[in-house]
Amino acid sequence: MALAELPVESIREARSVGEARPVVRAIVDLIRERRLAVGDQLPSIRELAVSLGVKPTLVRDGLLQAQTMGLLRVLPRSGAFVQSLSYAPLVEALKSTLTPALMQADPNLFHLLDSRRLLEIELAGRAADRRRLEDLLPLRRVLETMNGLPENAPRAEYVEQDVRFHVEIARLAGNGVLLTVQQALLELLRPHLVQLPWTRERRQCTDGSHAAIYAAVVAGDAESARAEMREHLSMAYDNLLRDVQSLPAGANGNGRAHAEEAPV
Repeated sequence: MALAELPVESIREARSVGEARPVVRAIVDLIRERRLAVGDQLPSIRELAVSLGVKPTLVRDGLLQAQTMGLLRVLPRSGAFVQSLSYAPLVEALKSTLTPALMQADPNLFHLLDSRRLLEIELAGRAADRRRLEDLLPLRRVLETMNGLPENAPRAEYVEQDVRFHVEIARLAGNGVLLTVQQALLELLRPHLVQLPWTRERRQCTDGSHAAIYAAVVAGDAESARAEMREHLSMAYDNLLRDVQSLPAGANGNGRAHAEEAPV
C-alpha cells in the first residue's frame, strides 16, 4: 500500500479520534516501499501530512508512537530516522494493544476457547517440526514443576504452570506474532481456568495429556503433537460446556431434566 493510499476509513478514524495507528502503518509501508535502511531519514512532517491528508499534529503523534515501538529515532530540528527494520518492535506493540482490544470486544468465552484450539493445535505441530533438543529444557522444567505440585496446591498455581507450558510450546514454534496472540488469549482465559472444578482424577488426566504433548514434541512428530494438543484442549472446552449445562444450585426438578437432556 503506497503512502498516499492509506484507506479512507482509516484516515477518517484518525481524524475523528486522533488515532495514530493508521499513520504508523503508513510509515511502515513507506519504509518497505522505498527500501529505506537503518539511519535513512523519512520525509518531513509537513510532507507526510500532505500525503496522508491529515493534520501535522497527528503525523507527529504517529512518529512518536513509532519511536516508542523502536522503529524510528526522532531528533528535534533534524527529523525522523529509521532505527530498526526488525519486526520485533511491531510484535511488542501488538502485545501491548491486543489484550485490551479483546477485552473491549467482550468476547464470548467459547469463542476464546475455540480460537485457542485453532491456534495452539498448529503451534504444537510447528513446535515439533522446528524443535531442537537443546531448546526443550525450559519446556521440560515447566512440566517438572507442574507435575511436582502437591495435589492440594491452589488451583491458581497449577494454572500458572499450565499457561507457561503452553507458552513454551508456542516459543518453540518460532512465530512471535502467533505467540503474542496466544498469550493474549491465555490471559483472558486464565480466570475461567482457575474456576474450573478440580478433582484428583482431572488433575491426573491433565498431567498425562501434558506428558503426551511433550513426548510428541520431543519426538519431532508434528501430527501426533497436533492430535495430542487437540485432545488436550477439547477437555477444557468440554468440561466448561458440561459445567454450563449442569443444574445451578437451587434449581427445580424440571430444570434438572432439561439440563440432562441438553446435547453435548
